[in-house]
Amino acid sequence: MYNEIYMLWLSSMVTVVGSRKLNSILQKFGSARDAFSAKTEELQFIASLSPKAARVLSNNKNLNYIETLLKNMESGGIAYFSREHDRFPELLKEIPDPPVGIFCIGTLPSDNTYKVAIIGSRKCSEYGLMAARKMAKPLAEAGVVIVSGMARGVDSMAHRGALLGGGKTIAVPGCGVDICYPSENKNLREEIIKNGCVISEYPPGVKPTPAYFPARNRIISGLSKGVIVTEAGKKSGTLITVNQAIDQGREVFAIPGNISSKLSEGTNQLIRDGAIPVSDYTDVLFSLGISEDLTKPKTNSKNNLASDEKQVYDSLNFEPVSIDMLMDLTDLDLGRVLYLCAQLEIRGLIRKLPGSRYVKA
Repeated sequence: MYNEIYMLWLSSMVTVVGSRKLNSILQKFGSARDAFSAKTEELQFIASLSPKAARVLSNNKNLNYIETLLKNMESGGIAYFSREHDRFPELLKEIPDPPVGIFCIGTLPSDNTYKVAIIGSRKCSEYGLMAARKMAKPLAEAGVVIVSGMARGVDSMAHRGALLGGGKTIAVPGCGVDICYPSENKNLREEIIKNGCVISEYPPGVKPTPAYFPARNRIISGLSKGVIVTEAGKKSGTLITVNQAIDQGREVFAIPGNISSKLSEGTNQLIRDGAIPVSDYTDVLFSLGISEDLTKPKTNSKNNLASDEKQVYDSLNFEPVSIDMLMDLTDLDLGRVLYLCAQLEIRGLIRKLPGSRYVKA
């Protein structure tokens, strides 16, 4: 544990030189402690650092810097696990360019729990949101930890689905764990911390920048046995995570999408390229060899619908349906359709969209 202090110092330099260079420093010096003891010239020439980077590392090799960092972590409830620590995830150690260490708020699930990542576009359709929730909730109920990036869109819904399923979830932001990004996810972040954790290789106080997100994506896939892509366009940043998952030897799953939707071009292409098509959470469990606890009681409020409620529910799908269309499909009058939709929405079975349109939840 003594070396953890030196690993913490080295981890805190990730924004200065990047993760690959930190790994190179560890390899060339043999330990973080030896790197800490090295002179500026040694850091520059042995680790092939630029003069500026070598100076920054040397200037922060002091007790005051480390004490300040530790105080900030303590005040924020932040833990640190280097990859030499027994709490550092084993799967994450196996990836190319693993982080030197991770900062964590919350409780990091143990290695004996299965973890699956659910990712997709920030700008997604209702179908993409539905797919994320449809996968995350029952997987969490089956004891699988859901991993995602807490971004807008699919990521946020994946975390919410896991929480709705009463399970654990891990968020990996592209910034320090003490920063909520995006800011509107403040409440979601708090719930994630209560039911899992937020982790990052970036030290406290590091603000999100575009350059950090591709690097954090390798951690999302690296933590997981498999990655589910719910919706992605042809040039979506989500596909960066997919490529990293493939490099890491992870299973890649894709949810088939509407062939006329540009938001599904990426996922449909993944299936053509060999990703495993999935339409139900059991497909994922089977492919990964995860046994579901079939003794766990399950409730399904759809089984308790009155006949006219069922008529409305069965007329909906995961594409928006207008009130006028529902009246045509059910032969019910406007007042009755509005009343039944309100009841189904209260029960969480359908969702109302702008323009008085509805979809199944």
